Amino acid sequence: MDRLGAKTLKIIVFIGVFVYFLYHGISHGTFGINTVTGGFLLASIAYLFSSLFGLVLNLSGNYIIAVVGTIGLIFFFCFKMDEVVAKTSWLSEDGMSVILIILAVFCLIRDIIIIKNILAARTVQQEEFPISSAEKEKSDSVIRSQMKADPQSVLNVSNMLENQWGRKPTYEEIMDCIDHMAI
Repeated sequence: MDRLGAKTLKIIVFIGVFVYFLYHGISHGTFGINTVTGGFLLASIAYLFSSLFGLVLNLSGNYIIAVVGTIGLIFFFCFKMDEVVAKTSWLSEDGMSVILIILAVFCLIRDIIIIKNILAARTVQQEEFPISSAEKEKSDSVIRSQMKADPQSVLNVSNMLENQWGRKPTYEEIMDCIDHMAI
């Protein structure tokens, strides 16, 4: 998955968890300010954990290792968070929740800005270098004529056709194959 897709997926996870938590609160008749803040907290945690999964996946390159590693880091994080809250007098569970929400919102805003910049760069690139079909066809015909003029290219196409067909192709078959190649 590319960078744009990963960031979009994390945003969808954040919005999905938040909306589901609000829907659950409304459907059970317990909607209130605690439902909204709880929804932000759970969505923030889901967002941060999906970011952690992406990081572990980039480091390991293996989905199974990434899943197991992320689950292990989640348990480690949860136990360490309880330990940190218990050892500090000024930090409560509510304070830790606020810190997690603020961290996730900053990361969410940063991801939205990155997505906007990537999409803007793609549109600028497409606007700066528009290639018409006539220009593309002209460049393809130039490439094909260069392939026909190069003996090594003709030999490579001949060997490829011989491997596919099981017989030596004729010169006309080689030239016809070059004419119909997708470039």
